[in-house]
Amino acid sequence: MNAAASSPPRTLDSALDAFTEDDATVRLLWALFGAIPGAPPVSFYRSLDEARMLVFPELDDAAMVRAHALAAQPSTQKALTVADAIDTGDVGISVFTGVRSALTFFFGDRAKALDTDAQQGADAALKMVAIAWMAHTLIPGPVTEKVARLRALPSGEALLTYYAAVELALPFTDDILTGTGGLLSRLLERYGPATKARLDSAMGAGAEALANGMVSELVGPVDDMARSLSAHAQTIAAAAQQWLPPAIATAGTVAGAVATAADALPIYRLLGARLAAEVCLQEAARR
Repeated sequence: MNAAASSPPRTLDSALDAFTEDDATVRLLWALFGAIPGAPPVSFYRSLDEARMLVFPELDDAAMVRAHALAAQPSTQKALTVADAIDTGDVGISVFTGVRSALTFFFGDRAKALDTDAQQGADAALKMVAIAWMAHTLIPGPVTEKVARLRALPSGEALLTYYAAVELALPFTDDILTGTGGLLSRLLERYGPATKARLDSAMGAGAEALANGMVSELVGPVDDMARSLSAHAQTIAAAAQQWLPPAIATAGTVAGAVATAADALPIYRLLGARLAAEVCLQEAARR
């Protein structure tokens, strides 16, 4: 079933307003970014108008009318739906892996994690394609321009940094340090073919093909991020462990976490909503 077709529409402002600064998701993210050297600056906002004041203060009122119109477009709704699906596992995107399972690998027996846990690797590959699809859907223009605009936004760089840290550097630290070639490249080569049916079922036929151009342009930068972050994995893991809610931090197994949805902090829902907001502001400024 197509998630975009089956999910009820919601506004971008309501997606942003679903979080407060005291939420576990927000506190965890802020702790992670505080522990990551060179992490992008992040500020908290709960509406498109607040995002304007903090990220694009130069926008005038006419541009904000355009930004609100862009926020109501189907492309924004589709991106929000996909961000939700990455967290909740709706229509088969992912629910098996997240911060807690990444820490399980890091603090446990992480030797050759890439060879011993197919679900972790498959989810990492699928999440990368889903992120690329979100960016492709939100940002107009040629692929190289899309990537440049994505990385020019604090939310875009934050999304890629979180992915590189939690989906790659923490669970696959040893694989990054000892393997040949980029880790993400290897994950996509191994699990990429299996993502097509899952992604197309979530976002509509052809979604995976549309994302491929963005994936190709993002693989190199994300692999570089993961390689750099692996040197700081201990610090990043300690920051994440400190702020995990007790139900997640003490879950005995990945299966137990999945059974209670304990590992499904809505991190991508938050990061996806922020990306959508800042793309709308960026595009309004360009127009």
